[in-house]
Amino acid sequence: MVSPALPSGNASTESVSLTRIDSSALKALKQDIKGSVVLPDAAHYDELRRPWLEVLEQHPAMIVEADCAEDVVASVNFARDHGLSLGVMATGHGIAAPCNGLLLRFTKMNGIVVDTARNVATIGPGVVSSELLKATERHGLVYPAGQAGNVGVVGYALGGGIGWLVRKLGAAVDYLVGADTVLADGSIVRADDAAHPDLFWALRGGGGNFGVVVSLDIALTPLKNVFGGELYYPLERAAELLRFYRTWSSQLSNETSTIFRVVAVPPAPTSPKELRGKTVCMIGLAHADPATADTVLAPLDQLGAPLYHDMKKRSIASMAALDPASHMKNAPAYGQVEYLNALSDDVLDGLAGLAHTKIPPLTQFEIQQLGGALLNKSFEGRGAFEPSSSSYLLHLESPAVKASLTEIAGATTEAFAALGDVYTGEKYYNFLRGDEQPKVERAFGNTKFARLQQIKAQYDPNNLFHLNLNIAPANA
Repeated sequence: MVSPALPSGNASTESVSLTRIDSSALKALKQDIKGSVVLPDAAHYDELRRPWLEVLEQHPAMIVEADCAEDVVASVNFARDHGLSLGVMATGHGIAAPCNGLLLRFTKMNGIVVDTARNVATIGPGVVSSELLKATERHGLVYPAGQAGNVGVVGYALGGGIGWLVRKLGAAVDYLVGADTVLADGSIVRADDAAHPDLFWALRGGGGNFGVVVSLDIALTPLKNVFGGELYYPLERAAELLRFYRTWSSQLSNETSTIFRVVAVPPAPTSPKELRGKTVCMIGLAHADPATADTVLAPLDQLGAPLYHDMKKRSIASMAALDPASHMKNAPAYGQVEYLNALSDDVLDGLAGLAHTKIPPLTQFEIQQLGGALLNKSFEGRGAFEPSSSSYLLHLESPAVKASLTEIAGATTEAFAALGDVYTGEKYYNFLRGDEQPKVERAFGNTKFARLQQIKAQYDPNNLFHLNLNIAPANA
């Protein structure tokens, strides 16, 4: 799953003119930067300014392709001292606000070191999930990766991080060991349980509000393969399949993570021929103990032969590759996530109705099963991330293929409203849109949010890092 966003109200809409920046200062910055400073007249400027999630336009006065932590320090200092808004973008999957000042890009900071003695990976801010999994899986190790392989790991992990192993391992944020972070004053600090523990607590769930993480340590778990994949069935069976899914998934152990999806499959040659151009139901799963996969699959036999399936023993990287978003370079999309109180009969009937009436203009809806290790008591209190106790979340997500973003937004709002009062009201930081800034506090709860604001006031009192789902400093 990707986290679609719309622009927030945190950013100016006009590009900053370079004429207001002293030419000697700009020249000095170019000399200081080991990577590159890209200005609007550069041939590759447009490519670098575009986020993966194309829901906003941004025209930064300059883009710094950082090559090292010192480049990040120089960029932070320059933006602060010259009154420029500062944007930080690895891939732009979760972009919340446009940057029209100095935009930091990390495509060159994609180093990965796997320490097999400690089972820890140290990564740069430009590393995407598929790259990390490729490096770790050769050692029989994984991290709690998301459903898409082209998402930046640092942003994904700092905002929570739930994916195909959520019930087995929990959230990626709970596996963070330490982070080298550039602060608003240009200093570099190590944040972990021993050094700057308050900052480390805030980073684990609070995203990029407190500094720029230039190196992240993630604990790894031994796991060679899962048994998993997707099974597809006719749309006409939606009501039956939803009820089956509720019963079947509720009886699974924490070794198994599942999703249920209704999706309009593109009529593209890359889609399985049995599914091309059809709207279908899909049950997906990742079972972490391939030797016992038969016990998980046996109940599915009562559904009869699927239209198509690709269930097999495979890597987590292979699971992520199943998501079409993993293979898209850029995509305008709109989505919304809500935690469900329960998969009640009314919810299931409502979803079956939406499958027939809202696709199109929507492209898909997805139920993701939660629980299991996500609620592991040993993780409590270690970070700002606040996991929901809900057993399922509902995610409506649609790229602007068959309708405009405006049409999709309207249909999404109508779809969620049609189900009635069935949501917990909690929010997941990683899946908030940019226009949901007023809901940020609900991702943490009042107590944690107040503590985050106090830590923000300590480390970024002037809110330099505000082009995000922002946590303002206390008493701002």
